[in-house]
Amino acid sequence: MKQNIAILDFGTSKITVLIGSRGINNSICVEGIGVCEYTGFSGGKWLDAEHLSAAVVQAVSSAESSARVHADKLYVGVPNDFSMCKVNDVSISLNKKRKVTEQDVAALCDSGNKYNDDPDWTVINIQAIYYTLDDDRKLVEPVGLTSTKLGGSISYMLARKDFTELVDAAVNSAGVFETEYVSSSLAEMLFLFDDYKRDNCVMLADVGALGTALTIGRGDGLCRQYYFSWGGARITSALSEALEITPREAERLKRKVILSLEPEYVPPEGGEPIVMQTEYEVELDNDIRTYDVAEVNVIVRLEIERFARYIEKALKSCDYDYPEFTPLSITGGGLNYIRGAAEYLSECLNREVNAVQPSLPMLDRPQLSSALGLLDMVLTSELPSGGGLIERFRRWLSKR
Repeated sequence: MKQNIAILDFGTSKITVLIGSRGINNSICVEGIGVCEYTGFSGGKWLDAEHLSAAVVQAVSSAESSARVHADKLYVGVPNDFSMCKVNDVSISLNKKRKVTEQDVAALCDSGNKYNDDPDWTVINIQAIYYTLDDDRKLVEPVGLTSTKLGGSISYMLARKDFTELVDAAVNSAGVFETEYVSSSLAEMLFLFDDYKRDNCVMLADVGALGTALTIGRGDGLCRQYYFSWGGARITSALSEALEITPREAERLKRKVILSLEPEYVPPEGGEPIVMQTEYEVELDNDIRTYDVAEVNVIVRLEIERFARYIEKALKSCDYDYPEFTPLSITGGGLNYIRGAAEYLSECLNREVNAVQPSLPMLDRPQLSSALGLLDMVLTSELPSGGGLIERFRRWLSKR
């Protein structure tokens, strides 16, 4: 009998609830989906905390109705804005030369966990970036190898307790009384990148409407994470102000943009004539409105340049020694709809930039990367052996 799992994902402008199960060939079957727009968060603060419960209730109710099941438990993704990443280098003695066991790995991870008594933070995920043995080689999996000691670089993901308390109250209002919390960025990284890419280091920017979560990950853990208040709504606002149009019209125009268009391009003498697009057409209320391609593209490029400066500032402050030429991957619904955005961002950063999204039929939308990552992570760790999500998922990763 298949087991349905329910997850709740907080975007900067939408709450998404998915109810799903494992399908054939390890696929994901989404049985129900509920989405509710809300005012969101920025700078670690809810923009309208009083109406959070109503938005959660609506999203949960919509997902339950479409799945025709009641969610007894919700796995909740914690955004970067309400979480913290700590990486500790730890080691333990095995007392004698012997094979490393799963219990040794658990003991190593526990030895670096200094946060259980923190009044403001709670541990939600513990993952290894790498392990080491006697010879100090960096390993992905130490179980079964022989050594006298076990060490490693361990990533601890923490969630703010005021976040979990407020969300617990909101979820209870939806008739769900059991929750478990997971790092959204960690789940997304494990979902979007295969083992090989993660072992070499990955860099991911999830661009939402109001903000961007930037993470650097390696192995099975996050190394550093950042959040800044730049999202796709900045482009919408810039178009609205510069062209003196409504935000609704600006949003539709934004989705028409192709940054690779060069309306002033002149072909070489004797070359074939080229018909260039010089205007964007937007249909609004049965009326077709046109906008100059060159003017619109300049506005969009200026905002992407501003976004690039946020990225550069975050990477400049990063004290983690990641490979210099690590590509930047972008996902989320804030930027990926603009054709040519990744290429232009690459020029601004002088770094390879590529767009990533879920590789699932009918669900290959970048705005679902975080929610599907959460669902995949929880479905993967739902083992019959019981225990908390941290322990279950750690046991699964040890088998990769």
